[in-house]
Amino acid sequence: MRIPLLHHKRWLHSIPFVFLALTLVLSACNQDSGNGSATGTAKTPATATASGIQLGPQPCPAAVQAAAHWNAVVGTSGAKTVEGVICGYLMGISTLQAVVKVSNSGAKFLLDIGVYTAITSTKPVRIFALSGLLQGDVSISNYNTLLTEQVDPNSSQNKGLPPAEQLVDLYREFKWSDRAGTLVPIAFSGLYPDLSRYQAEFEQQEVNMGQGFQQWRLSATTTAQNFAEYILKWAPGTPTTVLSGGGTHDARAVVLIKNPAAGGATIKLSLSRLELNTNGGIWEVTDVAANGMALTSPQNVQQLTSPVQVTGSNSAFARMPATITIFDHDRSGIGQAAVTQAIAAAKSTFSASVPYVSSFQSGTQEGIVALYVYTGSHVIVGAVLVKVLLSS
Repeated sequence: MRIPLLHHKRWLHSIPFVFLALTLVLSACNQDSGNGSATGTAKTPATATASGIQLGPQPCPAAVQAAAHWNAVVGTSGAKTVEGVICGYLMGISTLQAVVKVSNSGAKFLLDIGVYTAITSTKPVRIFALSGLLQGDVSISNYNTLLTEQVDPNSSQNKGLPPAEQLVDLYREFKWSDRAGTLVPIAFSGLYPDLSRYQAEFEQQEVNMGQGFQQWRLSATTTAQNFAEYILKWAPGTPTTVLSGGGTHDARAVVLIKNPAAGGATIKLSLSRLELNTNGGIWEVTDVAANGMALTSPQNVQQLTSPVQVTGSNSAFARMPATITIFDHDRSGIGQAAVTQAIAAAKSTFSASVPYVSSFQSGTQEGIVALYVYTGSHVIVGAVLVKVLLSS
């Protein structure tokens, strides 16, 4: 039985800033990012062009829109059958690709995915595949990337629960790479409130419809205060100072949050609206920094394997305890190392090898590498967060 989290469902909406977003999509189509466990079966280069490209899911051509049409293409037999197909401009060219969903009655709740190009030809070419997504589903984002959802049965919120009580909690994103000739896993830039584009797009829909309790996401300062409360564990109503942006028609903002209970410790947050939509786009925290602290490695949205070599500096909070923590897609700590000794030795730079154990062993997942500095009472006074892609 599938019981997805309410705030993690899929969202498909139209956006009035299509030309701005289209520019971003096309520039992104030529950027390569990492390798995952997904497979591509053809090297089909795609050159980005603005001609005829639309954002988000598109109607499939009539000749190929029926699921039955794809049974012969996919080669289903026995327990496997095509349950649906969606189309979109996933390769950044002005011809559509088809995303085919294949279910298996012999392996209940498992979904296979195939992405095809040349879809109206007699022999469509498969360019990407994923298999065995537990309670899985797939969609095309408003950024023309492929979004998947599934249950991670070994995650912190699902492990030990019977299958009927497990929740969909793993969201992944894939983008076309000319170099790889397939779709490759990428990381969403958001650190908070959403770790994935899938979650962010659903929450944007909730806000657009005036539903739920998510209207606070339209305020950069409230989003910053909630970050302080729920991520840093500071008291509610943290004092904020807007350093730049954050207005109704601004796409970005820089907000300073201050903790009076921790000696006036301040942390700087950079935020941006989802897909830079200034017409009601929700805010996402995309960078967390503190004066005198830095992480020089890993880089933002870098794909990592265990152990992670973390380097940085901390000249602002010398002789105070500090930790490096690796968080997974559920914001659960899956790896940690103390850097207290380097700081106590009055060194402004540090290096630590941080192993982690991923609950998801079939590919990559969104994650965070965090450097935290604490007071003696374990209150965070300094923080640097970097968004990463964690390999299994």
